[in-house]
Amino acid sequence: MFLPPKVRACAFVLIAFNYELSRATVLPVSGSLTGPMAGLIRLQWWRDVIAEPARGIQARHDVAVAVAGLLRQERVAAEALLSLVDARETELYRVPDQAAWRQMMLGGSGMVQRMVAGLLGEADEAVLATVARSGAAFAVGALLRHLPGVLRSGRMPLPVEVLRAVGLESDAEPGDLFGPGRLESVSSWLRQEGLALLPGRLESQSRTSRLAMLPGVLAARDLRRGTAVAGEVSRGIGDRLAVAIAGLRRR
Repeated sequence: MFLPPKVRACAFVLIAFNYELSRATVLPVSGSLTGPMAGLIRLQWWRDVIAEPARGIQARHDVAVAVAGLLRQERVAAEALLSLVDARETELYRVPDQAAWRQMMLGGSGMVQRMVAGLLGEADEAVLATVARSGAAFAVGALLRHLPGVLRSGRMPLPVEVLRAVGLESDAEPGDLFGPGRLESVSSWLRQEGLALLPGRLESQSRTSRLAMLPGVLAARDLRRGTAVAGEVSRGIGDRLAVAIAGLRRR
């Protein structure tokens, strides 16, 4: 809400688009039985919309129409939107290792914030990369907060290496992570990875990057509280005030 109105409208479209893609990773039945096909079909539909924006308009899908508008106005690049699709596809195929997992975070929520910075006029590659790390850290913090619900939905946004580290096979069901001590171990790992992604200094001389990195304020609070936030869905007044104060300072 601290973004300029025109940029804010575009950011809402990107957030909605990212949410629609996340729904593709929620499989109707056990992924071990059906494989990722259902999700891949939904992701391919979005790829088609990106390739031919008229498809989204013809489908009368609110988010697809809005995405088509951004593409036609050249507010965002098709390659950036496809990065978000690729990130979700990585999750559907089970993330093979930690390097692929980090890239998934940077290419997903990290890319959302990178596009926001681009909409604000930021063009410096080093700054954009830092903004992407802030967005990725925010996603890790959000995953830490919502981990039980995410797993219950049937999603498995964790690398196979982590599953094996807690004594599970690579094709384990998400519900298997509710075994004794496993959620705690995974939450601890998420915290470490999120802190590694979080830029060491969130302040910047660039007004555009300061605004684009506001989600990093929440990321820092979530990750520094660690496993205590796991399962916390709603945010308290402290989080809201922290973002409000940072937003007013960075305008």
